[in-house]
Amino acid sequence: MRIPIHINLRQGAASIVILIVLCGVGQAQAFKYSAFLPAGSDQAVPGFIGERGDIVGFYYDAQSVLHGFFRAAGGSIFAIDPPGSAGTIARGIDSAGEVSGYYMDESFAYHGFLRKSAGQYVSFDATAAATLTIPLAANSNGYIVGLFTESSGAPLAFLRAPKGTITVFGVSGATSTAAVSISDAGEIVGYSIDAKNFQHGFLRSEIGATQSFDPPGSALTGPAAINRAGQIVGFYLDAKQVQHGFLREADGTFVSIDPPGSSATNVTAISPDGVAVGNYQSGGAQHGFLRKADGTIVSFDPPGSTDTNVFGITCSHEIVGNESSPNGVVRGFVLNTD
Repeated sequence: MRIPIHINLRQGAASIVILIVLCGVGQAQAFKYSAFLPAGSDQAVPGFIGERGDIVGFYYDAQSVLHGFFRAAGGSIFAIDPPGSAGTIARGIDSAGEVSGYYMDESFAYHGFLRKSAGQYVSFDATAAATLTIPLAANSNGYIVGLFTESSGAPLAFLRAPKGTITVFGVSGATSTAAVSISDAGEIVGYSIDAKNFQHGFLRSEIGATQSFDPPGSALTGPAAINRAGQIVGFYLDAKQVQHGFLREADGTFVSIDPPGSSATNVTAISPDGVAVGNYQSGGAQHGFLRKADGTIVSFDPPGSTDTNVFGITCSHEIVGNESSPNGVVRGFVLNTD
């Protein structure tokens, strides 16, 4: 059984399920695509692209075993599997080429890992009592954020420094907290669940001050990424449970993002200069899009794709994602927008 991992904070420590947010259709524009697939796999999910063009993510082998992968900017791919792993997901890469992520051991416990550029692995847990440690992002300076749980208690967020020191934190008054992205400036974004079971976004400054936020009219807020300029992107649900993308500027103002014809939008990443990318759904199909800094939205799909997912963008506007083909194969792709 195939199980990419998403943590549902409302269900506590053990809810680990596949989540690829569906979203949809716009006007096509020609870009340069490069598709890839690790050897022996029929499904690749890139999770992050570094500024050098290196990509990390995960894939399934022929036995449906989950492996992390590293794809160098030149195209070579190798598997990432910490010792003792029964399933691995790579989530981040820093400027030194160190890869972070998490793996499941044979006892179904989840641990964080760091793969050094020379190939050595370091396993870590947020606390000595943690039964589930899930790193979700890293910045170029080697700081890692994510969430963890212990055998009792609600999920909390953590920040791991390059030398290994771990700071745990939660939003005041929240029942659960998860950190999902960290900028090179050290600002952290994530989401929390309050006592009434509502999900809110939060921003934690580099000195540890935390503030909650929600786009106007939001019934649920799901931040995805923050850049060095302090711009935050993600999605929110309105009172009618319609999903919209959002951009939160550093001054706290919000812009809703909905490509023309979208019935559901998710903004997944933002470049240092404010170009946002994501997915949207229209007419039962899923498409990628980019939103330029001036607000122009361009829709795209790799040739022959039946569904497009977008996961990251670099400062040079290389975009990484995956696309589904009619035969069920899911390939990763890199899109050059120049």
